[in-house]
Amino acid sequence: MRARMTRPNILLLMSGSIACAKASSLVSEWVKQGHRVRVACTASVSNFIGRATLEGLSGSPVFNDTFELGRAMEHINLARWADVIVACPASSNLINKLASGIADEAVSTLWQAAWARGKPMIVVPAMNTSMWNYPATRESVEKLTAWGIHVFPAAEGELACGENGEGRMLEPAEILRRIDRLLAFNSDSKSRRILVTAGGTREVIDVVRYIGNFSTGRTARVLSDELVAAGHRVTWLGAEDAERPRLATKRVSYRSFSDLQQQLQFLLGKNPYDLVIHTAAVSDYSVCAVEMDGNVFTDAGKHKLPSDGTMTIKLRPNPKLLERIHEFSCNPNLRVIGFKLTSGAGKEQVTQAIEKLFSRSALDAVVHNDLDEIKAGRHGFSMHRVNEKPRHYTDSHALAGGIDALLEN
Repeated sequence: MRARMTRPNILLLMSGSIACAKASSLVSEWVKQGHRVRVACTASVSNFIGRATLEGLSGSPVFNDTFELGRAMEHINLARWADVIVACPASSNLINKLASGIADEAVSTLWQAAWARGKPMIVVPAMNTSMWNYPATRESVEKLTAWGIHVFPAAEGELACGENGEGRMLEPAEILRRIDRLLAFNSDSKSRRILVTAGGTREVIDVVRYIGNFSTGRTARVLSDELVAAGHRVTWLGAEDAERPRLATKRVSYRSFSDLQQQLQFLLGKNPYDLVIHTAAVSDYSVCAVEMDGNVFTDAGKHKLPSDGTMTIKLRPNPKLLERIHEFSCNPNLRVIGFKLTSGAGKEQVTQAIEKLFSRSALDAVVHNDLDEIKAGRHGFSMHRVNEKPRHYTDSHALAGGIDALLEN
């Protein structure tokens, strides 16, 4: 077992953002915990927080000029000194520079000097929603993640400009929790291999029509991104029209029940996943025949059927994929989390539905939510385990934290 790193040296790289004030509280907290902290800043940081403040909090001089007299090698020295590098707040400009290989000031130069030294490198985004969704920023985030950088997700909520959306910096307490998680090097906290299924199946009627459901895949998208940011390796297996995660290590698409079953069997048979999170909304039935005006089509998926006749669709039941996940898996110690959606169900009905799921499938946990609450704008979850009280989560982000905690046990 690898020994736990104690009081690592932390190098904080700050770029210009209104979030600089919040990010400075990280320095104070790390110093209280006994870490040695150094700060490097881009020139624009001085427009938001003073150098004297950062030097006072860290107890060390701030590095913000690669050509400062007597400090020409400071970017190399700090890269060697640091045990962990945290870019926070990371503006759109900084993220795109890091991904593009631009090193034209103290922070980006230091980042490149710290690269490939075997140290955790973390990016904590902070920007307006439009800047966060800008195509170049999205590509840069994916590129950094592919390089092994831990890019934390952006939070949703009220932004400094008064708009509401995704892009704001995570709260300092959450940043501290995530970094502590990454720095915990004992065997119980190593990166896990996770497969997340997402979205809804489409059962073909003909070449232009299908039977489907309203699943968007949003929950799976959030879970995938959050778990990658927590240091796990996530494969996203999602419907073609589902919301796609930005940070997943691997993405695979499916269309119908048959497609999903085949992909599950292949992926689980070839990869020793530690956990499957099965959020996909799988159709209970597939189309086996279509009858129109006395004509029966058993291969309607190859034709476009007329739109001016009476159509009768014959369905066949699909097997429950959740019950076959362990059968497909090459890992006998696989954990599985299933999802149960109810609609306007009372407490007793929910309990019966969850108990039924546990009785039919070898599950480690069942996550429940109700359609009526979703429609009312309350997209909360409860996670149930055998012989334990359910744990409640306000949203998908909080649920991801609960799943992450579950993986530690």
